[in-house]
Amino acid sequence: MTNKKKSKLSQTSAAESPQLSSTHQTVFRRVLVTDPDETAALWARVRGAKPAKKRGGGRGRGRGRGGRVEEGQQNVPQGDEIEELEDQTAILTVDDDGQSKTTRITVHSGNFESLVLLPWKIFEEENHNEITDDAFPHFGTSPPPEGDIEGLDAAEVWLSFSNAQVDRISEEYQFMKNKRVCKQEYALFAMDTFFRRQSRCLVTPTDRKWRAERMTQLFVPPTEEPKNSFWIMPPSFEASKKFKFDLRPDCSYWLSLAGFDPEYRCELGNAMYVHDDDWITCPYFTIEFKKHGQSIDQATRQASAAASIALYNRYLLKNKALAVRAESWTNVDRAQMKHYMMTFVGAKYTVLVLRARYKDLSTWDGCSIMSICKSTSITSPGVRKLEGWINEIHRWGLTAHAAGCQADAKTILQHKRIRTSAIQPDATG
Repeated sequence: MTNKKKSKLSQTSAAESPQLSSTHQTVFRRVLVTDPDETAALWARVRGAKPAKKRGGGRGRGRGRGGRVEEGQQNVPQGDEIEELEDQTAILTVDDDGQSKTTRITVHSGNFESLVLLPWKIFEEENHNEITDDAFPHFGTSPPPEGDIEGLDAAEVWLSFSNAQVDRISEEYQFMKNKRVCKQEYALFAMDTFFRRQSRCLVTPTDRKWRAERMTQLFVPPTEEPKNSFWIMPPSFEASKKFKFDLRPDCSYWLSLAGFDPEYRCELGNAMYVHDDDWITCPYFTIEFKKHGQSIDQATRQASAAASIALYNRYLLKNKALAVRAESWTNVDRAQMKHYMMTFVGAKYTVLVLRARYKDLSTWDGCSIMSICKSTSITSPGVRKLEGWINEIHRWGLTAHAAGCQADAKTILQHKRIRTSAIQPDATG
């Protein structure tokens, strides 16, 4: 592809296609990468598209009423097909000579692993010693008495189902499986049932209690330039960089700034990434959904790619704090560098942990993906298991993870001569 000047044409609907003003353009369209015939037909319509004509005095006749299909509306994706298109972007570049080239790198691509995961050293590993049905042994914790976790009463993400609720949840999943509902139905039910949202207020609380903020489809593209940013793309270990990590996780949990001391809360942006300047920071949990019958690999790839950004920037925060203190990495420091993920394919779920890998015990060398639990929400035991894992991931995120991030941020701010409280919270893995 030459470096000639290109112009971009915004995506339009199938019913009102763009008028092409030149032969030298970049066209962004949604396509099905698994159907070559449909893809070819779509590009043919893009190249020769004309504005749709109105017929019948402005009364368009749709398929559902027996009318003719309007010009420009042929082969319009329907139902689950639209769901497939949502996460896929094809880039068609057309130069002055009429030559075209399509570049397509998405989590749905068969070569996503070779083009993205491997160059960035995001590896999937197996360790049968870590696979467990119970979350407590993994985290080294015990069930809290009466379900209350000391110091975390302000967080509203905890789950506590009755037996009747568990049975009702499993029945709902069985119904959705039988009716073959789309991804959004599964995702919406899971968000309402398992992934709860914190109540929000205009004024940040001053009680310094940790809260988790649930974000859906949050678009935070990282930068390749570390000088003026604390949200940086993980380094590629190969020369070619085509993937920009501009992903939108279905769901993610971040730390609310309410847990930080108001004395220096407004200065946190001088030490780490703070989204929207005064809202959330340091994500610790990423969730991806796919409809029943899809490949779990797609969900795992997308979750891992998105989580690797959060993990790499957590690593940078720790690395800078250690450099300020002139200290070396310890096993406790390395144990903190992890990020939890869940993938759902219909009712089937997988709990995964993404851990940083090191060269010379301190240098970033990519990260490893490890599955630690697999089950299904169709059964009552599976629902109970999922309830425990979600609670314990939040417990880790709002204790060890939050304390570690706060301690590292305070170290960096103190080095910049920004006043903070003298007490350093305990931070363990």
